[in-house]
Amino acid sequence: MWSVILEIIVYLILLLTNYIPSVTCHIPSYVTTPANKNDQFCQLSENCMHDTIRVCGRMGEKKRTFLDMCDLLEFACDTNQIYVHIEDEEGCPEPAVPPPGGIY
Repeated sequence: MWSVILEIIVYLILLLTNYIPSVTCHIPSYVTTPANKNDQFCQLSENCMHDTIRVCGRMGEKKRTFLDMCDLLEFACDTNQIYVHIEDEEGCPEPAVPPPGGIY
């Protein structure tokens, strides 16, 4: 008797699992990863919210201070110079201050 009940339960489990759609991933199929870093940074910078927390970026041996992470992404997108965020705040130069009333 128990074996019949167990067979019915197994049958129902197998039957129900065929009706549950499988999950392939959480990212929709129409979303693609950009082919290069610059395109990826441009895409990320479009919806970035500025928080004005300074970050240090490095490209090769060159370091630069940015207003925040969004600024780093926008700079990379606009100039095609890929800076990556680093934690070395002491070794980063002070940001240049533009002259009053204009961009330098």
